[in-house]
Amino acid sequence: MIVNNSVTGALVLLVITTLVIGLVAGLAISNSDLVNPYRNQAEAERIRQEAALQAQREAIDLQTYQREQELRLQALEQQQADERAYRQSQQEIRLFLLRMAGTTIVVTIDLALLILSIAAAFRIIAQARRVWVQSSAEVQELRAQMRNLARENERLTRQLNALQQETALTEGGNGRHEGRLIRRT
Repeated sequence: MIVNNSVTGALVLLVITTLVIGLVAGLAISNSDLVNPYRNQAEAERIRQEAALQAQREAIDLQTYQREQELRLQALEQQQADERAYRQSQQEIRLFLLRMAGTTIVVTIDLALLILSIAAAFRIIAQARRVWVQSSAEVQELRAQMRNLARENERLTRQLNALQQETALTEGGNGRHEGRLIRRT
């Protein structure tokens, strides 16, 4: 039984050794920290460096994002300022055109009134001239009538004087004057 015990002990020893070798090999193959204790610290350092690098990248990304947002905001503000300037210039152009249209309308109305005033003045002048010509003709006609009447008056006065000279006054019996015609021969 000793032999049995020794074979059984050897077998147990062999199984235990195989298990230990398998366990060590499994740990070595799986990169366990039990096999390489420095690797764990190196891995932790690498993770810290990656975390720091990631934090730097995120900080840079955040700065880049903030800068992009600032640039977008500036571009948006510039676009809005340009749009306001464009609208302002459009309004100024419209206001200028309205002023020009108003001035044109006022000048047109003034010219029309001036033309109407000139036409009315010419019409009044023409009517005054016609009246002057008519009154002038009437004055001429009246002057001609007055000359004719004056000539007639002068002729009648001469006839009256001639008649008076031809008539001699004599006293009548009743104190009246009687006129007699004296004929001259």
